[in-house]
Amino acid sequence: MARNNRLYVHFMGIGGSGASGVALMAKAMGYEVSGCDLAEITPYLEKVKKAGIRVFVGHDEGHIKGVDILTVSPSIMFGNKKHPEVMRAKKVMTWQHFLGGYLQKGKKVICVAGTHGKSTTTAMAAKLFEDAGLDPWVMIGATVPKWGSNYRIGKKDYFITESDEFFDNFLNYKPNVIILNNIEMDHPDYFKSKRQLFESFKKHVESIRSGGVLIANWDDKNVRELVEKIKIKKKIKVSKCSLDQVVVSLSSKGSEFSLEGSKYSLKLPGKYNISNAMGVIALGKMVGIREELIKKSLAGFSGIGRRMELLGERNGVKVYDDYAHHPTAIKVTLEGLRQKYPDSRIWVIVEPHSFSRTKKLLKHYKGVFDSVDRVIIGPIFKARDSHDFGISGADVVDVCDHKKADYVEDVGLLIAQVKKEARRGDVVVIMGGGDSYKWAREMLRQISN
Repeated sequence: MARNNRLYVHFMGIGGSGASGVALMAKAMGYEVSGCDLAEITPYLEKVKKAGIRVFVGHDEGHIKGVDILTVSPSIMFGNKKHPEVMRAKKVMTWQHFLGGYLQKGKKVICVAGTHGKSTTTAMAAKLFEDAGLDPWVMIGATVPKWGSNYRIGKKDYFITESDEFFDNFLNYKPNVIILNNIEMDHPDYFKSKRQLFESFKKHVESIRSGGVLIANWDDKNVRELVEKIKIKKKIKVSKCSLDQVVVSLSSKGSEFSLEGSKYSLKLPGKYNISNAMGVIALGKMVGIREELIKKSLAGFSGIGRRMELLGERNGVKVYDDYAHHPTAIKVTLEGLRQKYPDSRIWVIVEPHSFSRTKKLLKHYKGVFDSVDRVIIGPIFKARDSHDFGISGADVVDVCDHKKADYVEDVGLLIAQVKKEARRGDVVVIMGGGDSYKWAREMLRQISN
């Protein structure tokens, strides 16, 4: 039952990035909050405990005594629903459902959707709203260095949310605005066809409230196809953004572009980041933020955690950590890195993400690594898969068609090989959405020795 007339919410898997952020938001909004996790220590639990939230280790039905709502990760709803808490709880929902149905209630909701670029675009928009004094609430899928976390507790009406398509998570939100970056087949363990994927994005777009806006990246053919096929409500405006509207200048120092006679600059390399910025520009103008402030805010944006994040430089070798694990994201990110380091020898070490995704997208690895000098494919991160589908990193090497690509199954040997062969002036980037962040930090440590 509710305590002191407040709903009591228990977060199962509270040690995760998303659940921890939503739990802390709920606490700030006055909910009674507790949580549990299989791990005693995660990168997010210290903040949760400091906020006065009780955290249990492991699973036990006793955790939900008196609980009004049990929130869980989508992977639990998608997979194993037989945890003792889930079996006994009177009301179970994903943390995204709780976020959309409870925490965003009464807010002006801005969603950033798409297969690629969600976190960066959300962070750009959040910084702009902060700089403009709009004091937004924010939920994002990556750490923002200024906040030291992936969420922001605001005081005003705007709520900016990264909206993820897996398990139809984004259908839990009721947006006033959607920035739609792109649509590409991903999450093959959930989406079995392009038709199913399109249907999910269609529902998300059609969930925009009357009088709202869809800001669409018109360079993406699937976005164009989706928008042209669905019936947009008469009271919803579609704002189309395209690189055809800008004049672009790329250099090792960043990117510059002219839009409608105004010049903008970004520290971040890559045309894909210009596309991200264009959605944010359209959003800023829509809510009445001055153009000069938009320019200044974007020029000061330095990126987010695990998105081409420079971990350090040792013995003249730079080591980067990056979250990219879809072939398209890997390709454009590496092209941006080449823009930044036109004359350096660039290594990429890739941890393919899930056997099912690697099999489904295998053909898309052809030419992905053309902009770099040396490629090492490591072991595949299992993720939610129950078997390997007969796929290994060796298949990625075969398909990518790069003259200097190898498959190294043992991570220790992989790191030792880079340490032995890397020389002063080289740039090493480790990419993946699983354990690769650990590889990157060990790589930096080893190169230091």
